[in-house]
Amino acid sequence: MSHILEYQGYNDQDGPSPRIWGNLPQSEIDSRPGRIIHIFDRFDALGPHASASSSTVTEKNGPWSTFISQGGSITAASASVPGGGITVSADGDDEGVVLTRWLPLFKIAYGGKPFWFEARVKSSTVANTKHGIFVGMINAITPSATVPIAADGTLADQNLVGFHRLEGDGDAIDTVYKANGVTQVTVKADAIALAADTYVKLGMYFDGTTLFFFKDGVLLPDSKVIPSAAGTDFPNDVTLSPVFAVLNATGTDPGSATFQWVRVAQLL
Repeated sequence: MSHILEYQGYNDQDGPSPRIWGNLPQSEIDSRPGRIIHIFDRFDALGPHASASSSTVTEKNGPWSTFISQGGSITAASASVPGGGITVSADGDDEGVVLTRWLPLFKIAYGGKPFWFEARVKSSTVANTKHGIFVGMINAITPSATVPIAADGTLADQNLVGFHRLEGDGDAIDTVYKANGVTQVTVKADAIALAADTYVKLGMYFDGTTLFFFKDGVLLPDSKVIPSAAGTDFPNDVTLSPVFAVLNATGTDPGSATFQWVRVAQLL
């Protein structure tokens, strides 16, 4: 019998972080799939999208609903480096790309089942007023140029939770959540520092009462105790799906974002 010791702290390499995923019951995934929802996606099932050369594209693409502004694109992250992933970009002010799993399967509710989330992403630039990014979970939507990121760079009036790179603050990510019809809440502004063209892993874990946030497998100091009542400022009464969004603040050298993979799980 062999024993493998996995480092539970800082972990910026490819692959899920042990600190987040160490308590995921792997046996449930392997032998009892009806007891757990589990997604690990390197976007390898995302097919070629319709041409955006003459108009916007809104379509179902594999398990994803996608939106691409005219002149935008979703391309392979690399033709020579293994590991998969996609690079998304658009070429105009207030234009962007959105991907969300079209079937919402997950719910973060007080007293509910544990939930895990992690995604590995990067931006080609950390300059201000280039493009905003949102990575996390959202209710079922038809993605558009203003959902989930509005034209002014704020988040649209949807149910969502995750990580927001403001278009005016390119070198940092805020941890945020919002319920539809209620003012957005920032758990921590500038919670995560970014470097240009450098991957970062954005993680969340919900233990049934509290939602925790992670950078590269390291627990961040600010968390959110989920309210027990519905109708609060946290979207605890709706099912959610993974979402990735980029919206340009400028049409002049706005840069691009790369989404390498996402992993999401929840016990049933």
